[in-house]
Amino acid sequence: MNAWGQELNDLIRAFSGAYIFGVPLLFTMEMWWIGQYAEPWKLLTFLGVAFLANLGLTYAAGFKRSSAFRTTVNQAVDAVAVGIVAASVVLLVLNRIKPGDPLDSVLGKIVIQAVPLSIGASVANQLFGRHGEKSRQGEAPPDGTLRPWQALFADVGATIIGGIFVGFSITPTDEIPMLAAEVDLPHLLAIVAFSLAVSYGIVFASGFDEAIAEGPFQHPLTETALAYAVSLAVAAASLFLLDRIGPEDPPLTIIESTIVLGLPMTIGGAAGRLVI
Repeated sequence: MNAWGQELNDLIRAFSGAYIFGVPLLFTMEMWWIGQYAEPWKLLTFLGVAFLANLGLTYAAGFKRSSAFRTTVNQAVDAVAVGIVAASVVLLVLNRIKPGDPLDSVLGKIVIQAVPLSIGASVANQLFGRHGEKSRQGEAPPDGTLRPWQALFADVGATIIGGIFVGFSITPTDEIPMLAAEVDLPHLLAIVAFSLAVSYGIVFASGFDEAIAEGPFQHPLTETALAYAVSLAVAAASLFLLDRIGPEDPPLTIIESTIVLGLPMTIGGAAGRLVI
């Protein structure tokens, strides 16, 4: 892999780690409020703490493959930058920041979220592995491949488990109906597109994609689409079981809530397919 390809792979791994570790806080209204009203000196302090934390983390588990000490500071800066960009994208998609908002409010919301996201970026290699030795589908049969139905059930099961692990704690909160009530069609479409892109990036573009199964649902695009459909089903079932939606609710409300919760469910499902 050339230098540019390696750099892109490192960045995708960093963004993947950021979202896996930071998605619960992205759906926490207290984090939005703290960022909205935090004083500038506190925001600078947050950035300083994020840099120092990442300085230590990147030395032990930097998201780039080089572990030379001279690159530690640069990697820490990169991790904070990844956290800032990752937070900005999700807050835009969820309609938490938008054009016309006061600049200090926008910066505050981004900075406060960038701290946990940047830490996730720094430890991404601990999650995905530095050299890709581990297969995504576990131990292979003697012939070297999993049967298509075995791989399909493994992916579906891992998606459900991972989605519940990450997203179930978000389901009963007030953030989901709040977000669902404030998103319009463009934001809903953006959430769908972003969910698919993040799922694809985590599993297939993060340097941890050594699948050993063959079949129609093992292609990156078809597996990503199937996993997203499963994540939406898990989101809808969770909302229904916890009385966040019901048959008496308008169909649009059910769809909006399901798509909003589908984002963390999809991220959890993608992580589940990596580790199970």
